[in-house]
Amino acid sequence: MWLVLCHPDDHAALWAYTALKARGLAPLRLVCPQALACATHVVHRIDAHGARFELSLADGSTLASKQIRGVLNRMSSLPVAHLGPADDVDSRYAAEELSALALSWLSCISPVMVNRPSPRGLPGAWRPAAQWAVLAAQAGLAVSAVPLYSPGLHPRPLAPARVVVVAAGTAYGAPAPEAVMRACVQLADAAELDLLSVGFHVEPDGTWRFAHADPLPDLRLGGQALIGRLHDHLLNLPWSPS
Repeated sequence: MWLVLCHPDDHAALWAYTALKARGLAPLRLVCPQALACATHVVHRIDAHGARFELSLADGSTLASKQIRGVLNRMSSLPVAHLGPADDVDSRYAAEELSALALSWLSCISPVMVNRPSPRGLPGAWRPAAQWAVLAAQAGLAVSAVPLYSPGLHPRPLAPARVVVVAAGTAYGAPAPEAVMRACVQLADAAELDLLSVGFHVEPDGTWRFAHADPLPDLRLGGQALIGRLHDHLLNLPWSPS
């Protein structure tokens, strides 16, 4: 079984689900965070034999880690509204606890998880703009000095004019110089992400200058070529970059 985990309003993920299904990836299930958060029965074991889980969902179906071969993970958070009225402090605590539990569940799944969750974010590590700028520079991308509003606040990103999407080691999206495409793949590798959106501001002299990065890219920008790469990756098929 393969899963697409996404929020109901994630149109890019819904598009990818339909496209992967059309390519014959089966059985393929679409699961939203609300279904996981409202599971009626949860078994999660961590012992000498490893980690595993089994969830009974409200629709009567079951998700078991041993049955899952791969996941396209687009889940950024778990809802807490179903837990009842609570103040902001309790709501934040409940959200953090649910996220920690989901992180532990998702970490049980092998061999393929796109994107693998992190303690810094369910769809992969969230990073402030300054950290992304450092990683981008290390990957070989042109990066501007990052202005800050004041100490401790996030930097102000450049408005991106072009977007490159990295999926499982290949760059798609806006036609970009080959060196830029290679650097985007290196950036995704450095961030330990299978999926990454990289935005650029293109200067009058033709320089592609890094603007921002996001672990939840619009997959539609890569078209069917990206879907083909995801399909093969989820099947764990051998692949080498062209």
